[in-house]
Amino acid sequence: MPMLETYGAQPPIELLRQWMDHGGWYDRKQIGTFRQIVDINFACAMGPPGGGRNPITQRFTRHFNFLSFTEMDDASKKTIFSTILGGWMNGCMSKREPGRPVPAIQPLNEHLVDATIRVYSTITSQLLPTPAKSHYTFNLRDLSKVFQGILMAEAGMIEVVR
Repeated sequence: MPMLETYGAQPPIELLRQWMDHGGWYDRKQIGTFRQIVDINFACAMGPPGGGRNPITQRFTRHFNFLSFTEMDDASKKTIFSTILGGWMNGCMSKREPGRPVPAIQPLNEHLVDATIRVYSTITSQLLPTPAKSHYTFNLRDLSKVFQGILMAEAGMIEVVR
């Protein structure tokens, strides 16, 4: 979002708000001529203020309908990723070549999912985005990438060291 000016306004946002309120703008070259713009739809996405993001005015947000999602609890994440990982482990068991030892990773499903979710929770709570490090934004996609990497492994080739 643009920086706030002295009086709290954000000029680019105010230009958009003016179009939403009045349907266009006055031409700066032909004084008194109103330029009407038609057949425009806006779809916007934004995160909460903080980490270099500024709040926007209520005069602008009144034009939108809000759709938000709450963060999933760890129990829900555990159920989802345990099911995915368990399905992969069971699939690997059925594709196992005869004479090859049974992978010893099956009992590690719960521990692996718990540890990964704990690391994810720690990262999201401690590595918050700042203006200098705005790339510190983590979401469920990052957590799912860990499990995608695990699913690319060949279960029969994994050796468990205890």
